[in-house]
Amino acid sequence: MKKTILTVIVFCLALGAAWGAHYYRSGMGAAEVIRRLSGMRMALALYTLEHKTAPAAFEDILKDGKLEAAPGLKLPGHFGSSAVRNTPSFEVRDSGGWAYVNDPRDPRFGLIFIDCGHMDEKGRYWSEF
Repeated sequence: MKKTILTVIVFCLALGAAWGAHYYRSGMGAAEVIRRLSGMRMALALYTLEHKTAPAAFEDILKDGKLEAAPGLKLPGHFGSSAVRNTPSFEVRDSGGWAYVNDPRDPRFGLIFIDCGHMDEKGRYWSEF
């Protein structure tokens, strides 16, 4: 009886580990990621046109109503997230999420980018989009 229960527990753990590994390795295709990034950049452009400057933080776009929420992002080798990291410069930390340059002194101020140092399925770095 104990051996049967132990076998079931080991099987469930192995199944869970296999599913977790599959989830971690899988991700959205480049076309879907770029579509979501384009929507965020459009909201950013609308905000910038209206206020004559890029927002100090990405959250300002949400507060202003230009975007309901940041879209989810799931890249291969990363966990899914819809968070946007505010950063003073274009610095790829490989979080697998979104990042926004919020320092007005940086030449890339107002840029939203994909914070990932890996390549997509066509061999392009995610952070180059």
